This record gives sequence, structure tokens and C-alpha cells, in this order.
Amino acid sequence: MIVVTGASGGIGREVCLALAARGEDLVLTARDRGRLEELAEEIRALGATAAPHSCDLRDQEQVAQLAARILREHGVPDAVLCLAGHSIRRGLAETFGRPHDLVRLTGTNLLGPATLLLALMEPMCTAGRGRLVAVTSASTRIPTPGWAAYGASKAGLDSWLRSLRPEAARHGVRIAIVEMPLVATAMAAPSYGSAPLGALTPSRAARRVLHALDAPRTLVSPPWARAGAVLSQLAPTLAAGVAGRAGAVLLRAAARSPRPTSPAARREGRG
Repeated sequence: MIVVTGASGGIGREVCLALAARGEDLVLTARDRGRLEELAEEIRALGATAAPHSCDLRDQEQVAQLAARILREHGVPDAVLCLAGHSIRRGLAETFGRPHDLVRLTGTNLLGPATLLLALMEPMCTAGRGRLVAVTSASTRIPTPGWAAYGASKAGLDSWLRSLRPEAARHGVRIAIVEMPLVATAMAAPSYGSAPLGALTPSRAARRVLHALDAPRTLVSPPWARAGAVLSQLAPTLAAGVAGRAGAVLLRAAARSPRPTSPAARREGRG
């Protein structure tokens, strides 16, 4: 049985449909109950099983209840895929007076996933088996102006899992991290439009997640992100400036693509 967070849209939906085609038993979770039910019906039509459980990862009580329900009703997972995400793009001036942005993003991108993983990892370690795959971001390696809160929350999850990985491996649980580049999802659309320049499609991004699940890999990351990580250590100001200019190019290209019209919608997205 495989647990998938962020299952109802974008990369998560593509991953779930691919796993369903294999005949995997799936536990689906996301905030939108209606979309989860629709996806579950599609999966059942493919001959696989799907159990939808809605949950807001920002709510620690909901996450704890979800973990207990999964273990009670479905048993110990064979794998957990953490694909849920929330992004906010704000420059420094827009960030003043908004520390709650960090609270919102860490809830979805770090604290919620960590709470769920800890609850499920314990019985997985006791059983001596299992796989965890978490999608973080290339911005964890290359801090980018405008994405401070998003990058920090994803980097927190990335670092936390890297620290746990050696001990988890000794208990038979493999942890893999997918540092995802820009993907053409609803989360990216508020900032970059419906067809961002150079972005992966959700199906191509899903293949990276499945590769991390199937192969004996602990990291799936674009080569340019690894090179950028080295530059970030050697010349952090230069690296951040280059990343910022690259982002500006994408934003200018996005101006020619359909986007949400309100300023708030342009700054925020969920996956």
C-alpha cells in the first residue's frame, strides 16, 4: 500500500494514475475531498484500489488523526510519497509584516509532512521495510529572491530527511528526495502562467518521482541544480543574483501566458 499526499492535482494526480496502472493499492490525501473522490473513482476504473482521506497538513491534529486512521484501516505502508506543496512569491518589501507566510508554508511544506512521516515511519522501521519519497525544490540548493519563505520551508524538509536517512536505512527504510525544477502546475501558474518557459509537464515530473520510488537512488536532482549548489557555497551573492535574473526572465515570458488576474493569486499557489 502506498500513501500519497498532494494526490488531487498536478504531479500527485499523475503519480497516482501511473501507480494505479501498475495495480498498486493507494491511500490518497489532499485538502479537497471532492477532487480526491473523483481521482479515486478514476483509479478504481483502472482496476486498482484507492482510499481517499482529506486532510489539511497545516492542522497538526488532522495530520495525527490521518496517520492513526491509515495505520488502523490500511496497515503499515510500503511507501509514502510526500508531494503536497504550497508556494508564495513575495519580494522583501512585500514580506515586511508578514511572518505568518512562513507559518503557512512550513505547515504544508515541512511540519505537516514531518508529523505524518514520523507517525508512519515508526511502524515501517519496526517492520524493517519501506520507502519514503519527498518532493522538495531546486530552490533548496539555490536560494532565489522572491521565494525566501517557500525555499526555506522546502529546504527544511530536505535537510530533515537527509539527517534521518542513514538511521532509517539501518532499519530497512529508504528515503529518497526529488529536488524538482519548475513544473507547469496550478501551483506555478499564478506566477509563471499556464505554460512556463522550460518547465516540466506534470507527467514528466511524475516520472522523476516514480524513478525515485523504484530505483536505489537517494537523490533525484537536475544537474544544473547541483552545479548551482556549488556556486551558492562559493559565491552566494552571485548565485542568488543569477537565480533572481533567471526568475525575472521566466516572469517576463509568463506575461504572454494566461494567468490569474488578482495580485494575491499571482503570488500564491498550491500543489
